[in-house]
Amino acid sequence: MRVPRSVAAAADGFTLVELMVVLAIIGIMSALATPLLTRDQQTDAARIFASEVARELQKVRSEAIATRLTVRAYVFGDRVEFRSYSLGATPGAAPTAPAPTDPMLGSVKARSGVSVWNVLSPAAATPSAAVLTTTAGAQIDFQSRGTAQLVGAPVPTSAVLYIKNASLPTGSEYASYRVDITALTGFITVRTN
Repeated sequence: MRVPRSVAAAADGFTLVELMVVLAIIGIMSALATPLLTRDQQTDAARIFASEVARELQKVRSEAIATRLTVRAYVFGDRVEFRSYSLGATPGAAPTAPAPTDPMLGSVKARSGVSVWNVLSPAAATPSAAVLTTTAGAQIDFQSRGTAQLVGAPVPTSAVLYIKNASLPTGSEYASYRVDITALTGFITVRTN
């Protein structure tokens, strides 16, 4: 029995109309999903920045132990920069602290709407407004023994970086994070504030 040619041709593929309908459905669904993805990215911006900072601080701590030279983290409102101490001028001389103009080991830049408000000791109250700027910052040293120290505070003093996401309402659970650095162990944790 022979199959008519028009029936055989229809069974081989899709018509142009069917393909256009599928493409229209895909376009509508992607248009609906885009705002949801953007909102998720805004919600996650502070968490991602806090995690990146914590990861880089852990690397800096390891670098200080491996090189036996203290590494300083410069924390500004929009970024965190890492610089190594320099060897002393003569054998046995104390290492020289880095200046903000010295070459960087690395840095972490904050995403849009995210900033570091302040770096304080754990005993201090949570900041209510931003203190750090793009030029005025705080400093944390990671020593070759694996310890950490908030520069300018009595030894040993742990440090807490307060990170805020201005894109979210103040009461949102994802609006603020903190990166805790323990002085005696250099242990670093991230948590919501």
